[in-house]
Amino acid sequence: MNQLVFIEGDQVVTDSLTVAEVFGKRHDHVLRDIKNLDSSKEFNLHNFGEVEYKDNRNRTYKKYLIKRDGLTFLVFGYTGAKAALFKEKYISEFNRMENELQKLKQPSYMIDDPVSRAKRWITEQEERQQLEQTLRIQESLVSFAESCMASEKSLLVREVAKLASKQGIVIGERQLFQKLRDWKMIFSNKNEPYQEYVNRGYFEVAQGVREVSGKSKTWLTMKITPKGQAYIINKLKKQQAS
Repeated sequence: MNQLVFIEGDQVVTDSLTVAEVFGKRHDHVLRDIKNLDSSKEFNLHNFGEVEYKDNRNRTYKKYLIKRDGLTFLVFGYTGAKAALFKEKYISEFNRMENELQKLKQPSYMIDDPVSRAKRWITEQEERQQLEQTLRIQESLVSFAESCMASEKSLLVREVAKLASKQGIVIGERQLFQKLRDWKMIFSNKNEPYQEYVNRGYFEVAQGVREVSGKSKTWLTMKITPKGQAYIINKLKKQQAS
């Protein structure tokens, strides 16, 4: 027999397959019973969650995850000595698993059992390390974004590459140009931004005219705005962290 109840996310639940097995019913009949319940829509949404599962032949079917109140409502009409026995077992299992879940949420120093306390301490350390890593990444991103936005100075691509290096990102001017092309921010055949990113305020383009061999030649200079610098460095940071 399957475990009567289990932890899914942060909830103690059972499922319709287990109910069918425990009470000796066909699974399709249990699904029918759930769909025919007279309970309110809100109650059903809160206590029954439809999910998919695969059988031993890798075929996909539907089943329901069921919370305590949903189970109580569902099996209320199941009668007989055997049904009564399993109702009691379900209640006992829900109580036991909910106590286990509360222990998992307790700080390690509040747990008496040394094995459970050690397991919880390890989990706490892993969660703390993950949080610290996330905070370090976010802190550097926020700090850089704020410094960029405060500078109010647009920079050439090579200058942004140097700025990125100061943020721990090793990238040269050519590599950064290639990144901008890969991200479809500038054209693949010229160092000119797409209008979309100009409209977003990430680039500005200066245009000038100069004499070359007695002929007037138009030239463009692309610069990355403070807003664009923050966007690009953040994107590089996220790629580096992944």
